[in-house]
Amino acid sequence: MFVPYVNISAQLPDKPDQGLLRAIGSRSFPTCVIMDTDGKVILRNDTAGAFRPTTEKRLRASLEVVQELLQLRSAVKADPEDSGSQASLKVVESILEIRSIPLAELDRLIEEPGISKQLMQRFRRWRAVKPVTQLLQDYVAKVRKIPRSDTAARTREFHSAAGKMLAFYRQGLVLDDPRAGIFSDYWRLVYEGALQEEDVEAAARALTVYRQAFGSRPDLKNRIDLMAKRLGSLRKSQEQPGPDEKQGELR
Repeated sequence: MFVPYVNISAQLPDKPDQGLLRAIGSRSFPTCVIMDTDGKVILRNDTAGAFRPTTEKRLRASLEVVQELLQLRSAVKADPEDSGSQASLKVVESILEIRSIPLAELDRLIEEPGISKQLMQRFRRWRAVKPVTQLLQDYVAKVRKIPRSDTAARTREFHSAAGKMLAFYRQGLVLDDPRAGIFSDYWRLVYEGALQEEDVEAAARALTVYRQAFGSRPDLKNRIDLMAKRLGSLRKSQEQPGPDEKQGELR
């Protein structure tokens, strides 16, 4: 049974659960999560990013994932010796970020007998982009600890994350599904990292992919225009002859 619950955290003394937002580790509005009957968050993100029940299809897809989790918990409770159910539960809890398990252990668990083909495929997709997800989570965690007034420190962290994301791109870790919640952040950081290292080819690809995915959104027009302008400036700077070349021409 799925029971919708709307909590208005306005710090009103006569309203229930005014500390719920903070209790589940969230800070912004709106925050949408799915919780179990014990009040524990079991889903924060879906394939489109932060969970938002904007359509029936999206809600049903998320509930199916949650139902799989609950069924596995029941199976493990009914038969604690079932290694397949135990392994499946650990994998699903890791994908849903309920439990933190080293990737090496997850790679072993996914090969256990009893793992469904569907779960194996979902794990492979999740595993492929895990480094990107982890980088973004680490970046956000670091920036949250830096005062907003310390722009220099926040900028350093941003440049560091951009450089690392560009490295992933160069290693062949490329995101190609705009429905993924981290798709936008991935390509923006690849673009920024490419500008830092004056890699016109990588920056151009990042801009092209970003524009194809989000160019129809009016709210992102200024951002995309600025990205194009900065790339144009980089191209122009590389086309200008350096001092040695100019001396050679004068001779």
